[in-house]
Amino acid sequence: MATNPSQSQSQAPSAAAELPISKLGKFAYFLMAISALVLAATGILTFATGHAPMTHWTLMLHVSAAPVFAIGLALVSLTWSDRNRFGCACGQRSCVTKTLLWLILLCGLVVILTGVVPMTPIFGTPGQHILYLTHRYAGITMAGLLILHLLNLVREKG
Repeated sequence: MATNPSQSQSQAPSAAAELPISKLGKFAYFLMAISALVLAATGILTFATGHAPMTHWTLMLHVSAAPVFAIGLALVSLTWSDRNRFGCACGQRSCVTKTLLWLILLCGLVVILTGVVPMTPIFGTPGQHILYLTHRYAGITMAGLLILHLLNLVREKG
């Protein structure tokens, strides 16, 4: 029995369009969002109140939430990226929501790398300062993008 490959490929996107985000995908997004909230509260609020750099318990909380954020971000990229491809009919997301998700993933990667790389002696003191500032502003940008993405998800949900 021969099947037509073009027919099976054309049916795949419509079948995927009807599938909601998995429970793992929802959990990953929740994990990423909650840990991002903790990171924003410890990082952005410390900066905004003029108490930068972080010290003591604030720093410990920030550093403890960072791996949870990294795991959540990685899981979101694995569970959400297929449905948020551009030019794919496999999701009901608007172009703006898809763009916001990809920008969150990009900013998240920048935040993670600029948080980890300064722990090595590769860049020296001036380079570490640039990485610190990049970490700060990429984190602020990502927090804003995450808020916009959440608002778009709620709006699209109806």
